[in-house]
This record gives sequence, structure tokens and C-alpha cells, in this order.
Amino acid sequence: MLNAKRSVYIAAMEPLRFEALLGLAEDLNVLGGGSGEETARAVRALCPDFLLLDGVLAGVDSLAFLEQMSAEMPAPPRVLYLAREQAWIRMALQKGADAAARWNSDETGLLRLIEETARKPLPRLAEPWEKERDSIAEKYAAFLGIPQGYRGEQYICRAASVLACAPQLGASYAGLLYPYLASVFDTSPQAVEKAIRTAVEATWLRGSLNAIQSLFGYSVDAERGKPTNAEFLSMISGHVRRELSHRMEKKAGEAPKNWGKMPELA
Repeated sequence: MLNAKRSVYIAAMEPLRFEALLGLAEDLNVLGGGSGEETARAVRALCPDFLLLDGVLAGVDSLAFLEQMSAEMPAPPRVLYLAREQAWIRMALQKGADAAARWNSDETGLLRLIEETARKPLPRLAEPWEKERDSIAEKYAAFLGIPQGYRGEQYICRAASVLACAPQLGASYAGLLYPYLASVFDTSPQAVEKAIRTAVEATWLRGSLNAIQSLFGYSVDAERGKPTNAEFLSMISGHVRRELSHRMEKKAGEAPKNWGKMPELA
């Protein structure tokens, strides 16, 4: 089963059918479901970890919906696309769905596919903004004065970038985030945790005091004198996420956000 509880929103013509199915899994938290244009508002408001997306929705172009989530959400959900026709599976994957299956797949196979998708650290929809996130994370690391010669500096930058678009990884650092970083840098989760802790301690001793105060304020326990790894990464990733969101909004400009609304027929 999943390593940590995941929130799921169901966008389907028969949401109750899938809600009953997903309710059987102890590791999934169903936030609700919808069958039409209200799904766009719900996804933006709830920011679920997973979106079960039916290819057929009332008044919604599901493939356009995928593209717009990528463009307009700094932390898009992982998406399992349910296709009514085999040809739509390929198109959904091209548009950014993490996985796709036939709408009438058996229940056991569908639950297994959701669990497999949950193990992926980043949703495919987040890929177009990956370099932007990395650049912002590196900027904040330099601003704080994290020593570049420390291996933990690389881990912190990558973790801040990842958590900015996949905050669900922060539900379990030892069980999710550290193993992911270990796989990226070819090391062990224990080495990742130690290197980050060492870099945080060095930053608090030799980093920029003004930068630390401007970013962390009074959020750190004065008796400890420095934040935990989780506090440090949560704070930086939050700043990365907010700046990314600002840049995304600026790039989108004043363009109307129809979120996959079907075009009106002439």
C-alpha cells in the first residue's frame, strides 16, 4: 500500500462509483468528486495529491484541462486518466497524465495503478516548470548563504524544488523525501538526512543573518537556535512555491482561465 495517506479528487461522470472503490483503500483520502465544470474550481481549491480524471466530462475538454493545470498550478496533482477509447490513452500521456487506463478497467487493477502512480515523486504536469523551480531554489540557497562546498546544499536545493510542486512528499521525510533524494544522488537516505542537517547547522553559523531573519522570521524555536531539517526545507520550499506561482501568473497575464471548458458550437 501507499507510504503516506494521499488525497484524491474524482472528476468523472459517475464519481460515486469510483468514490466507493477508493473508499476501500485505507491509504487514500477521497476529498470529493464532480462531473462537470465545477471540477476545475474544486481542483484549484483543494489541491489534491491525485486527480482521477474521466475522459468524458460535462462541458469540459479533459485534454485541455490537463494542459491548463500544468500552466496554472504551481503544485499540480498526479493524474490518472480514464479513457473510453484506447487511442485517448496515448493522447492523455502526451498531455501530461502520469498514467492512463481504460474507463472499464477492473477494480483491483485500477487500485494497483493508483498505488504505482503514488510512488512517483513528481507529477508529469510539473516537468515544464522544473528548471524554473530549480533556479528559484538555488537563488534562495545562495541568498541564505548555504555553503556550496557542502553536499547537503545540493540536497537542499533539490528538495526545495521538489517540495514546491509535490508537497505531499513532506508527509514523511524518512519514508518519502530522503529515499527520493538518495535515488537521485546515488546515496543512502541516512546520508541525505545527515548532509542536510550539517548544511543547516553551517548556514546558521556562517550564513547571512539578515537573509535568515527575512525568510524565517520568528518561526524557529529560539531555544534550539536553528530549525530542524523539516522546518528548514518547508520554509524554503514555501518561498519557492510562492515565487513560482507569481511567475506563472505573470506569464499567464490576463488570459481567461477557462480550464478546459468546451468551445461553444457555432
